[in-house]
Amino acid sequence: MKKITNGLFSLLLTCLVGSNLNAQTPFWSEDFAGQIPADWTAIMDAGNGNASSNWVWTNVGPTGPIPTAPLASTTAANGWMIFDSDLNCSGNQDVSLISPKLDLSGRNQVFLEFETLFRRFNDQTTLLVSTDSVNWTELTLFGSITNTQYGDGQTSIANTINPQTITMDISANAANQSQFWFGFRFLADSTTVMAGTDIGCGYSWQIDDVALYDTDLTPSLNIAIGDFFFPPASFAQPESQIKSDTMGFFADLSNLGSEPVTNVVLKAQVRQGSAVVWSDSIIIDVLDTNVADSTFYLDNQFIPDMLTQANNYSIRYTAYSLDGDDEDLSDNSRQEAFVVTDNLYSKENGITTAYRPGGGPSDWAVANVYQTSKNWVDQYKASSATMRLIKDSADGAFAGNQVSVGFVEIDDNVVDVDWNGFDDASPYYNNASMILKSVNIYDFTQNTQDVTITQDITDFDDLPVALEPGKRYVLIAEYQGAMNNTIYHGFSEDINYFQISTLVYTDQWYLGGFGPEPAASLRLTIDLYSTADEVSLPDNSLTFYPNPASTNLNVDINLDEPTLANITLADLNGRVIQIDEVENAFQEKRQYDVSSLPNGTYIVRIATKTGTKTKKFVVQH
Repeated sequence: MKKITNGLFSLLLTCLVGSNLNAQTPFWSEDFAGQIPADWTAIMDAGNGNASSNWVWTNVGPTGPIPTAPLASTTAANGWMIFDSDLNCSGNQDVSLISPKLDLSGRNQVFLEFETLFRRFNDQTTLLVSTDSVNWTELTLFGSITNTQYGDGQTSIANTINPQTITMDISANAANQSQFWFGFRFLADSTTVMAGTDIGCGYSWQIDDVALYDTDLTPSLNIAIGDFFFPPASFAQPESQIKSDTMGFFADLSNLGSEPVTNVVLKAQVRQGSAVVWSDSIIIDVLDTNVADSTFYLDNQFIPDMLTQANNYSIRYTAYSLDGDDEDLSDNSRQEAFVVTDNLYSKENGITTAYRPGGGPSDWAVANVYQTSKNWVDQYKASSATMRLIKDSADGAFAGNQVSVGFVEIDDNVVDVDWNGFDDASPYYNNASMILKSVNIYDFTQNTQDVTITQDITDFDDLPVALEPGKRYVLIAEYQGAMNNTIYHGFSEDINYFQISTLVYTDQWYLGGFGPEPAASLRLTIDLYSTADEVSLPDNSLTFYPNPASTNLNVDINLDEPTLANITLADLNGRVIQIDEVENAFQEKRQYDVSSLPNGTYIVRIATKTGTKTKKFVVQH
């Protein structure tokens, strides 16, 4: 390539899945069976010169440090083309895959279709077109996505479309041309940086099943769900907290078809496995052809007071028309999982990547926001913090490094529910909007580059940190000093948190963290502050049977008057197994599943505003 035109412009992309949904026959196609075809050309204008630093044929997929999934194309069994940027993390990268010369004489329309899987990080992808193979025009691909997003805008491989089928009308450049070339260009340099300073360490771009058609492939009815609201405050919450986490719902819809769509249903569901726990929907009269990522709100909220401990809950959105069948059902439904736990708060279900601020070493911190139940009358404590951390091999092993684990309470007298009044300039240990509860130092001894650590949380007198009901708490990992700030903190990009979730501090606090998708690996466990009865309720306020129990423990509550009560099951060390919040508890019966508990001795405890009563029971299977 000798010359690239300066003007970049975008074409409307219609995203389909799998093979051509309209069943037209291409007049030209390439499936890269077994090798890069001899009439295709791979050009490296910038790179590290390794054999893998250009477009190459593969039947394996990406193999860099943070690989995406292999392309699941229609003909993946015979291989496909890939540029593995992450495998060749070497500064500037500029590689192009060029087609053979094509004669398009007599083709009044030309549509290009290809199957792909692409994830962006400080790079740019374009389609090259030319009629002389010397002067090239670039057509922007995936122009609306940002760092860590896949080509369809998702950040989770579980939610992204694989393969994503891209269809482009290139008639303006290709129709009736007696000679024509096209190509796929990947560029990473100073002009393509979106955040930080890292260049040439993107993910990968994979392409297969390239075809040309002379008829329009756009389906007439094609609704797609884009971004959607994940209403739980955290991926994992204790049962006591999830019950007061009122959930609202909204999602973005697009009309990717060629015709307006009438009577469009947008439905939201809370599911446990395949069972629907709660459902709501709206009907949109008309979704015009120019609608792209428009937000629609559902009318009702879900109060999850019936949810119990389980790991198979999900939020699902579905869109469809009452007046016709969608020609591409792959993007009509989106969902994310959440879990209800005994004593664990978490924003993630395992990390997918790791981050630290760009621009060179500097002190920084990352934090997760968690909220306690407003219906606590017993005393619970912040027990421990768990996180996963990564280091580059060039920065050495973890041994000799340290991380400060801070824990603060947001001062509700200073910061309102919308975070107005929050001091975003001061560090957590000197912040007027935060009440400092503890700082604990973890000293690393591990001679590895990947560690998961758990740090006990205690106050400055080495005592438990008591939690108050209905309060916001911030769990913080801070990296200070030239050695410690080379650590990468683990993150998950599986869930897009629209609400305040993960915070980042460099020169100030960023309430959006590294963006709505990256959620920090910073898990919080809570336990009973004490198993002693300082003010004891009457013995008959709490009775239970059978003892020993094997499947269920039946608990009878006998109080003098209706009041808020907490029933807590725990082990002898106070580790919470279940917190049951009972409003207007008086004379009633409760039942708790103990079938999964190991044989041993446990405690059952009732707490009200006037006192507690704690008793032991035995599980014997």
